Amino acid sequence: MDVQQILHAMTLEEKIGQKIMLDFRLWQQQDMIEPNGVIANLLRVNHIGGVILFANNLKNKAQIKTLTSWYASLETLSGVRLFIGTDNEGGNVFRLPRDEYAPFSGNMALAAAVTGGGDSQLAYAQGVHMGHDLRTLNINTNFAQVVDVNSNPLNPVINVRSFSDDVATVTTLAEKVSAGMQQQGVMTAYKHFPGHGDTSTDSHTSLPRVDRSSHDAFAIDIAPFAQAIEHGSAPDMIMTAHIQYPALDNSHITTCNGESIIVPATMSREIQSNLLRQQLHYQGVTITDALDMGAIADHFTQQDALDAVFKAGVDIALMPVSITTPEQGAALSALINRIVEKVKQGDYSEAEINASVARILTLKQRYHLLGNASAPAIAPPNDNTEALIADRSITAVVNHRATLPLLEKNLRYFILTPWMEQADGIKIMMQQYGYAHVDVAKESQLTDKEIRQRIAHCDVFLLGTLSTRFTPVEKDGITTAENAQQNDTARYLGWLRYAGGLAKTRVHLSLRAPYDIALYANDVEAAVASYAYYGCDNGVWRGKSIMALAKVLTGNASPQGKLPVMVWKDYDAETNTGTVAFPRGFGLSW
Repeated sequence: MDVQQILHAMTLEEKIGQKIMLDFRLWQQQDMIEPNGVIANLLRVNHIGGVILFANNLKNKAQIKTLTSWYASLETLSGVRLFIGTDNEGGNVFRLPRDEYAPFSGNMALAAAVTGGGDSQLAYAQGVHMGHDLRTLNINTNFAQVVDVNSNPLNPVINVRSFSDDVATVTTLAEKVSAGMQQQGVMTAYKHFPGHGDTSTDSHTSLPRVDRSSHDAFAIDIAPFAQAIEHGSAPDMIMTAHIQYPALDNSHITTCNGESIIVPATMSREIQSNLLRQQLHYQGVTITDALDMGAIADHFTQQDALDAVFKAGVDIALMPVSITTPEQGAALSALINRIVEKVKQGDYSEAEINASVARILTLKQRYHLLGNASAPAIAPPNDNTEALIADRSITAVVNHRATLPLLEKNLRYFILTPWMEQADGIKIMMQQYGYAHVDVAKESQLTDKEIRQRIAHCDVFLLGTLSTRFTPVEKDGITTAENAQQNDTARYLGWLRYAGGLAKTRVHLSLRAPYDIALYANDVEAAVASYAYYGCDNGVWRGKSIMALAKVLTGNASPQGKLPVMVWKDYDAETNTGTVAFPRGFGLSW
């Protein structure tokens, strides 16, 4: 089918519909997991361009295939089918059922494996495997990779979703994972433009601000996007960031409360059109991050948000309205009609709308979503890739007096973790290796007194933490979320120091972002980073990293991973300076 012929025949309503992507997580207060005639009609009547799926929609292999086959069969415009997307980044953002599909260990774990000497083709193999799983389920769009350079150790939302705080590492691995997905016929999306790595608040709940200079913005945050475009490996889509970035655009916009604020990058024409399109020469499709996130929804009405992102030049609005009942469908039609009227009144350039829809249709054509063209054949992936990456990623950071590996099988071990599946996973592996006395607990299920009693009864105390960021225990002037993590740090130090007073061997297991290793390094004999925290839940393994961690702890594997980020002893977010406790590239082995 010819894109220009389709475009020429489209009404304004049809064009605006193609520029919208919706979620149907819930329907009538239940998870939306099966074909639904009301939803099908709503999509067709409004000519919607795509849908995004979440864990609510994706329960098991058979159910998913039924749901996505139905979505794939829908034509919301003659001969034009849907983008069917999800967020399968790997690691802690993974929407498919973890017991049926390989979730992998996440971007930072992959970077740790490659930084430690693993072949960078592991990244391509991971992309092939993940793309294969999605394609077999008719999911044609993956909102990955995260190319945010996590240069701020205080970042609460990106952290292990990033490959590294090093631009070259982020750029190389993102390009390889994306190429693997594209080889399987899955569209990829780099996020979050112009870069979410230097934020210290979460855009899901508030509007972060980045105060880098323009020079640093191009050298760090924008670099992975720019280099991919320059290398000829530009992603199919680029997703916007709900952040303020004054060095790139310090103009103001009025909120629904009448407040004048610096325009979010998602709504900035300077950033989305002038910078991305004209300066960087990006030719692909742009899409907003979810418009129901607090960074946008707390400041703008649905109508004003949709109006602003389209005026900024963004191609697709993701989740501009929530629809969970038949009655709410009217709100969608009203949003579309309002935009149509604005175009007719001259508030928008119809030529820009046409160019935007042409990009969307061209991408759909490339991935066989126009007409009756068939998708390319799928090659089977290497099923060992997930385990290989997990095994190579485990990073030993502290090991005083050769504490690790833990070779004494008759000692009493006490493993305390935030989730039961983490301690259970390590215990299962240790028991398989012949360790006779392994006591485990979930920290929230025990009182402080009970935890101290368990510590007193053991020989080796292994403490797992789930930190997202560097949060010193003595830090003042902190947010509520930071306060919770600070309280955790104080509590953990109390247990570790109590164990030290009893001459127990202490091992810190950093199960998410490795930044917290510096907080406990002086109070443990050993510390190991896994970057991923899903273990064994009721006999079902939900990831490979806890398994790999147990192999290293027991001496059944040597740690090969190296830190892909700087681990700071102290850090000043205002000046982006501090003292490095463990440099990028550091890692012990034996």
